Amino acid sequence: MRKNTFWNLTALLIFIAVIFFLVIPVTRIILGSFQIEEGGAWTLKNYQSFAAYRTYWRSLTNSIGVSLAASVLTILAAVPLAFVVSRWNVAGKSYIIALSTIPLMLPSFICAYSWVILLGRSGIITGFLQSLGVPFTSIYGHGGIIMIFSMQLYPYVFLMTLSGFNSVDESIEEAGRSLGTGPVKTFIKVSMPLVLPSILSGTLLVFMTAIENFGVPMIIGEQRPFLAVQAYMEFTSDIGQHPGMCYAISVVLMLITLSSLMAQRYYLRKRNFIQSARGRPLIKQWHGWRRRLATAYCFGVVLTPLIPFFVAIVISFMEMRGPVIHPNFSLDNYIYAFKHSYRPIFNSYFLATMATLASVLVGVPTGYILTRRRSGIGDVLDLAIMLPFTIAGTVLGIALIVMFNTGILVLTGTWMILALSYTIRKMPFIARSSASILYQLDPSLDEASISLGFSPMKTFFKVTIRLMAAGIVSGAILTWVTTVSELSSTIVLQTPGWSTMTVEMFQGIISGEMGVANAFASILIVSAIVPMLLMMRFVRGERASLF
Repeated sequence: MRKNTFWNLTALLIFIAVIFFLVIPVTRIILGSFQIEEGGAWTLKNYQSFAAYRTYWRSLTNSIGVSLAASVLTILAAVPLAFVVSRWNVAGKSYIIALSTIPLMLPSFICAYSWVILLGRSGIITGFLQSLGVPFTSIYGHGGIIMIFSMQLYPYVFLMTLSGFNSVDESIEEAGRSLGTGPVKTFIKVSMPLVLPSILSGTLLVFMTAIENFGVPMIIGEQRPFLAVQAYMEFTSDIGQHPGMCYAISVVLMLITLSSLMAQRYYLRKRNFIQSARGRPLIKQWHGWRRRLATAYCFGVVLTPLIPFFVAIVISFMEMRGPVIHPNFSLDNYIYAFKHSYRPIFNSYFLATMATLASVLVGVPTGYILTRRRSGIGDVLDLAIMLPFTIAGTVLGIALIVMFNTGILVLTGTWMILALSYTIRKMPFIARSSASILYQLDPSLDEASISLGFSPMKTFFKVTIRLMAAGIVSGAILTWVTTVSELSSTIVLQTPGWSTMTVEMFQGIISGEMGVANAFASILIVSAIVPMLLMMRFVRGERASLF
C-alpha cells in the first residue's frame, strides 16, 4: 500500500507538471494558429496565407529538402563506418567511438561559422582552391547547410547502427555467403535489413534535429526561408499583436516532426526483424596495409567533422579587427570576453546547472515509473515525455512565452523560463537513460529493502539511486554539456540581463564581431570536451570498481 501510494502520487505530480508546462503551452499555440487576433473568431486564414505565399512554401520545401538530404548523407557516411568498426580489427576503436560523439556535444552554429572561415567567400581554403583554378565560390546555400548537418549529426546513425551490427550473429551472414552470394550482396541483402531499425532510429533523430535547427540556416542560409527561422522572424515582427502566422508555422513544423516519428513507427511495426540466432559477430583479423587503411578511413571520417572546432580555437588566439583576421598571437579576445562579457559566461553555466539538476530531479523518478510502475498513468506519461522530441526549440520558446507572459505565474523575462525550457528539452534523455539502467537492475533489491521496514522513498534514495549512480552522473554531464550550447530556444527566451554565450556568439557572428565570437566558441568547446573526458574517466573507474 505504501509503495503504491508513494509512486502513484509521484507519477501524478510528474504528469501534472508535464501537462502544465508542456501540453497546455503547445495546445495554446495550436489554438492560436486558428485566430487572427487574440480572442477572435476561429478561422483558417493563417493556413490559407501559408498556402498562398511563396515564402512560406519555400520555407517548407527548403526545410524538408535539406533535412532529407542530410539524412541520406549521414546514412552513406555512418553505416559503412559502423560496419567497419564492428566487424574489422581496426586500431583505436574506443577512441573512434569517443571522437564520434563530440560533434553532438557542440553547437552546430559554431561548426557553421568555422566552416565559413575555411570555405566562405574569403575563406582560407576557398582562396587556395581559386588560386588553383577550381571554380569554387563559397559554402553558403543549401549545399553548405546539408554538409554541416551531415557532419554534425552523423553520430546518431553511426552509434545506433554500430549497436545494431554488434547484435547480428555472424552465422546468419555466413549462411547467406554459403548460398553463393558475395560479401557486398550479403551485406545488402542480409546485414542491412537486420540493422534497419537502428538505421531508421538514427536517421529519424537526424531529420528531426536538422529540420528544427535555427543557427545554421541563419548563418549560411543567405536569407533563404526555413521553417524554424521563419517562425522566429514572424514572432519577433508581431510583438504587441497576435502572432497567428507564427503559430501556424510552428504547427506545421510540429506536424512534420510528429509525422516522421509516426511513419517510422508504422514502418517498423509492419515488419519483423527478430533473429533466431544469439551469437556475437565475428571480428575479422586483418593485418598489414589492410588494417592500416581501415584504421585511416575510420579516423578520417570521425576527425573531419572536428576540423572547424580546431580552427575556432586557433583563430581565437589571433588578432581580429571585425571580420578580418591578422596572424598575430593575441589574448585580447579572451580578455574582452571575461572583462566585458563575463555575465553571459556565468548565465550559461548557471542555467545549464539549474536545468541539469531539475532534469535529474524529474527524469530519474520518471525513468523508475516507466520501468517499475507500469500502469495506465505510466503509459500516458511515456507518450507525454516524447513530445519534446517533436517540438523545435524555437517553437517551445514561443509556447512558453505565450503561456507564462501573463496570469498568476509570470516567467517571461526571468532566468526561470530559460531553465524551464532547457529542462523540458533535456529531461526525456535523463528519463530514458535512467529507464535503460533500471532494466539491468533486479527489482528484488527494492523489494528486500521495503520488506525490512524502509519506506519506498527511503529505499529509492538509499538503494536504487546508488545503484544507478554511474548512469545518472553520465546522463547529467551529457545534459549539462548539451544545455550550455543550446541556441534555438535561448534566442527566443533570452532578455538583456540573461543573455548566454551562445546568444553572444551568434550576435557577434551576425554583427561581424568575430574576435569575441571566437573566444566564446572556444570557451564553449572546452566546456563540452572537459566534462566529456571527466565522464569517460568516471564511468571507466566505476566499471573497474565492479570487477
